[in-house]
Amino acid sequence: MKLILLPGLDGTGNLYAGLIAQLPDYDCTVISLPQSGAQSYVAVTQSIKRMLPDEAFILLAESFAGPIAALLASEENPNLKGVVFVATFLSPPNRHLLAIARRLPIKSLIRLPFARYFYQPLFFGADVDDDLVELFEETVRSLPERLIKERLDAIHTLDLDLSPVGLPVTYLQAASDMLVPASKALEFRKYFNKVTVKAIEGPHFLLQANPCESAVAISEWVNLFVQSSD
Repeated sequence: MKLILLPGLDGTGNLYAGLIAQLPDYDCTVISLPQSGAQSYVAVTQSIKRMLPDEAFILLAESFAGPIAALLASEENPNLKGVVFVATFLSPPNRHLLAIARRLPIKSLIRLPFARYFYQPLFFGADVDDDLVELFEETVRSLPERLIKERLDAIHTLDLDLSPVGLPVTYLQAASDMLVPASKALEFRKYFNKVTVKAIEGPHFLLQANPCESAVAISEWVNLFVQSSD
């Protein structure tokens, strides 16, 4: 089965190596988010739509990319067989935090020697590999500040109005997520008729911090709800 991965706010997919290594039975392809042009959810969704495969596939959408996958699912693409939503949302997760983040010089702050002590617990948890954190820092430094702010603006102004979707969907909930409230998983039941919710121990960057359990949950869901519906 082809699995299309849509990355979170960084939009690069640089942090997916650990997860992909745990999914050897899947043809995994990362579609990076556009680094130029408008970054509204409608604009980015139209850009991603043009890159989807012309064969059966499953979407995996992490964090920022959740609304993109929701919009794509609402268009009833016959090749789309299901969606895995991970630590994501269909409405702004925390408007106060977003309002602060939009005003901060994020790339400058991440270079400060003490910055890791702030964002590591939020994103990765205490036991993360140093190499992964360093890769994250390199990725953020490579992004234009404008791009980060525009994507934060897109989350802050998010206002989806979707029709009900009959595709099988699973929501992988990061049990220790300090950025996206657990209640956000409930929003998916409003639009998706076939939803399962699986809580997995880990922080907001669940796929990076706990790739093994995440991969098992994905495979079990595909076997139970996607392949059985073909």
